[in-house]
Amino acid sequence: MRVLLVDTGFSAAPVYEALLGFGHDVWVMGNREEDMLAKRAADRWVAQDYSDVEAVAGHIERLSIDCVVPGCTDVSLETCAALPLADSYIDSLDTTLILGSKQAFRETCAKLDLPAPRVHSDAEFPITGQFICKPVDAYSGRGVSVFDGRQHDALANALERARKHSRSGETIIETFCDGLLYSCSAFLENKTVAERFFVREGSSVNPYAVDTSYVVQDYPEERAQVIIGALEKLARFVDLRDGLLHVQFIDGSSGPVIVEVMRRCPGDLYARLIEFSSGVDYASRYASYFTGDKPKSTRRAQSNILRHTVTSEARAVFAGVDLNPPEVVRAFYPIGAMGMELLPNQQNRAGVLFVQAGDTPDLKACFERFMSRRAYSATLA
Repeated sequence: MRVLLVDTGFSAAPVYEALLGFGHDVWVMGNREEDMLAKRAADRWVAQDYSDVEAVAGHIERLSIDCVVPGCTDVSLETCAALPLADSYIDSLDTTLILGSKQAFRETCAKLDLPAPRVHSDAEFPITGQFICKPVDAYSGRGVSVFDGRQHDALANALERARKHSRSGETIIETFCDGLLYSCSAFLENKTVAERFFVREGSSVNPYAVDTSYVVQDYPEERAQVIIGALEKLARFVDLRDGLLHVQFIDGSSGPVIVEVMRRCPGDLYARLIEFSSGVDYASRYASYFTGDKPKSTRRAQSNILRHTVTSEARAVFAGVDLNPPEVVRAFYPIGAMGMELLPNQQNRAGVLFVQAGDTPDLKACFERFMSRRAYSATLA
């Protein structure tokens, strides 16, 4: 089968490899010739901005593509959902946009009484308390800010910042929920969670963009069922197709609160984190729901792996990664070269590091070291 992977970024590499492993003739699409998959696919790279649905459809017809697979970006999923070719195995575009828009998703959460933050209009302020303002359609924490609801200037600044980072210029204001950040990657089959992975997530530089995480092997089942129940209820309501449903949530004193959901593969090599930690070929299973292939058989070998995106707190020059204390490195995937300029607040990244810890206490201690920025040096003074 001739398959088009709509993404050329490095995070989509595990999905690309899974598709090759199924024996398909795999093509990739993206408009950056420097991307790893653009170079790796060589003459099977289609140089195209994949946000242009009409152009993508033209390439699909020209190349006689049998199947499209979204990669690790929201736009890749939206484009795939808009293609008639994908009607049988990807959610409708309406459903995709409901899940991808923070405003529409919050409205759906309210209809279903799912555990989620309450939405406020700017006309309600001033209100006592902490609130968070976001673009409805941005990503990686861009344009997000927390503000005091009693301060008019703080509200105005938060709205202005969010609008600047929104493709549509639309924003959303929610009650700020305090607690620990987690994600749950669930594979749905017939609207039921067939397999799930819980991951502890943290942000060591930009408070609204995850850069440090590990798989939680013993997440409390009572709280897990709150999330699983919510995902299955959502799946039935919007008639989700089989496949991945990934959710980020805050675990606070009153229980889990859903932040957002997505149906594409998460970025920064999240697939490798699950694979290294559990032995499950996450990318193979993700891809199989689009192609109809049987995913690779997996072994449930648990390992204590930490994933960390190497960045800098301030503008600096990247000089490699010097771990202190020394850690057992499972893998390192460089994004930039030594000598590159690192920008503050996670505006760019030097690489993705996977560290092997001993036992669960060691893993949690490792997480705290990376979160406090004590674990390594990556810059020149």
